[in-house]
Amino acid sequence: MKGKKMELPPSDWFSNPDYWEANRSFIWSEKRLEMSEAAAANIAKLLEMSPGDSILDLACGFGRHSLALAKLGYSVTGIDLNSGFIREASEKSLEMKLDARFICADMRDYIEPDAFGNIIIMYNSFGYFQDPLDDRKVIRNCFQSLKPGGRLLLQDVTREYIVAFRSSGQSRYWHEEIDGTIRLEEATSNDDCTWSTTRWILIRGSERKEYSYGMRIYSSSEYCDLLTSAGFVNPETYGGISGQPFHKEKDNLVLLARKPE
Repeated sequence: MKGKKMELPPSDWFSNPDYWEANRSFIWSEKRLEMSEAAAANIAKLLEMSPGDSILDLACGFGRHSLALAKLGYSVTGIDLNSGFIREASEKSLEMKLDARFICADMRDYIEPDAFGNIIIMYNSFGYFQDPLDDRKVIRNCFQSLKPGGRLLLQDVTREYIVAFRSSGQSRYWHEEIDGTIRLEEATSNDDCTWSTTRWILIRGSERKEYSYGMRIYSSSEYCDLLTSAGFVNPETYGGISGQPFHKEKDNLVLLARKPE
């Protein structure tokens, strides 16, 4: 893969629990966590869900959206590769007596045929795999796991957005966290902006740790093609889960599509 001095991260970076633990408070800030219940309400509204409807949260993490959706009265299944996150979400669900189950599984393998009325892939949880055929496999799995007429909601960054905000193909900045940790970030995309690698260096006192992650980048039209090629129909694009219009160079994409009846 050619690029502007871009190195690929380890192919299985997303399966490293230390990456998620070390970067958890940065990825999911307190402000973002406080918005979880409002986000769940917007998701349900956009999907036109009714109480008791089933929903699969793919790459659910520690259940940020799953638990909030279950509190609203939906039947929730959460899938994630991180066993620690799955255990945490399961324990919270039991404590809160919610209709939610959590399963440790790889989204490339997980299928429950015709099981769900809705599936969500939220907050840039798609495109981690270096083989693009794996992305297509995930979407096909979603199609098979949906009931006829079911809906898929996918939220992700697009090529148009990255090109607009990273015109040189590379960006760098630093951030000081509440506990005094200094975070240095370098994000680099390849020449055709089909892949982005981000390197984080964490400095806490004399301790230094480095992590990298990567994502395949699609244009908004390529996302639509990805879904329709798997059998989905009527893809709709939004600029957020509130349902606002999508502006290619300003918004992350929220894509909604349906499995035919």
